[in-house]
Amino acid sequence: MDKSSFLLVERGNPYKRGDMIPLTSKMMILGRKGKQWDPDISFDNVFVSRKHAALLYKNGRYFIRDLNSKHGTFLNQERLVPGGEAPLQHADSIALAGDLILLSFSILSMDETMEITPLMKHKELVEAPAKVRLDPFKQEFVFGEDVYAFSEKEYRCIELLIKHKGQFVSKEQLKLEVWPERSYSVGDIPDVSSEELNALIYRVRKKTRQLFTIESIRGKGYILHGEDE
Repeated sequence: MDKSSFLLVERGNPYKRGDMIPLTSKMMILGRKGKQWDPDISFDNVFVSRKHAALLYKNGRYFIRDLNSKHGTFLNQERLVPGGEAPLQHADSIALAGDLILLSFSILSMDETMEITPLMKHKELVEAPAKVRLDPFKQEFVFGEDVYAFSEKEYRCIELLIKHKGQFVSKEQLKLEVWPERSYSVGDIPDVSSEELNALIYRVRKKTRQLFTIESIRGKGYILHGEDE
């Protein structure tokens, strides 16, 4: 069977963003660990079913099948029918339970190197305003010769603010981006306290104060400003 395919993690505890999960069996179950059950690929999220979805290798390619999960399996933002199955192509997006678990399917082989490079967007350096290069894989950004490293939540925060530099970002937007694991369903605002949010902004401000200022819009959100403004 093909052993060059893998899943790239965008979001899904206990994995970190950028982790690669090799696909080594003809059938691999994605789900949540139980007292007497341990899936092939396990996620720590109560909204993921114990047997949520399966990756199947047959007729020379991979398929994904929903295993009648409670909160759904999504392929490229389209929910599979309960028990439904669909073929996978390179760079397809896979989400479990809305988008609480977010993965991408990738094929890595010598013949596809030229095509895979631009599609592996989660591992590329992303150009951003003020000549800042964002690196989601390492959770850091580079400005000139300086490298700024962040925790996962700090990186999600600064990435969102940089991509909306000079624009208003609401507290709700920030909560959804930084704490997606606390959303009960798609669109729900995570239950994040003001103390947690303030502490996060304080840490990000402290690390980036030589480059940016983060303006607080009282009770509503934030605007990131750079030295070139």
